Amino acid sequence: MAAELAFLPGGAKAVHFGSLASWLPPGDAAIAVELGRLRRAGSVLISYDPNVRPALQPDNAAARQQVEQSVSLAHAVKASSDDLAWLYGPDTVDAVARRWLDLGAGLVVITQGAYGATGWTSNRPPVSRPAFPVEVVDTVGAGDAFTSGLLDALARRDLLAPDRLAALDDAATLAVVLDDASQIAAVTCSRAGANPPSRAELDELAHRNPRRPRA
Repeated sequence: MAAELAFLPGGAKAVHFGSLASWLPPGDAAIAVELGRLRRAGSVLISYDPNVRPALQPDNAAARQQVEQSVSLAHAVKASSDDLAWLYGPDTVDAVARRWLDLGAGLVVITQGAYGATGWTSNRPPVSRPAFPVEVVDTVGAGDAFTSGLLDALARRDLLAPDRLAALDDAATLAVVLDDASQIAAVTCSRAGANPPSRAELDELAHRNPRRPRA
């Protein structure tokens, strides 16, 4: 297990983890050790999505502890409002996001389905963006599509590095990053299966709709 996790392709800028592997033994402990090493080194951006599964995590207090340990290892965290509701009950989304920032995340993004997404950084008020209007065919893979869109949006703006996330303190920059991720999730929801759009498809969409109205 340790040897497998020690492998990192040359030139890699980010490592993403989450869901079952991050909270089921025996792999969860090994992953935490390796990501702790990467976090201390500061060599790559670490992204995390808890993607909780209540049926497999019957003790939400224990699950919350595991999630918070993982949050403390990550630079960017994305979760859904459903994740937070199960993990934290009556706590507000804002309170949880700020707690995660205090644990060490530089960016926290919470998605709320048709109600859009909100991003938090430590040095400014949160930025909320509406979801892209779309005729929903299938929501399978929407969360993962959003996360991939988020990382892609950071990469294309040269922000895919721990020390570059401070640029997201600019509200306009954070807004366009959230919009890019939301668009990828919307396209994925518009067709059957976990089938996110290609870069060529996104470029064509941008050509047809060069500017999205700001909310």
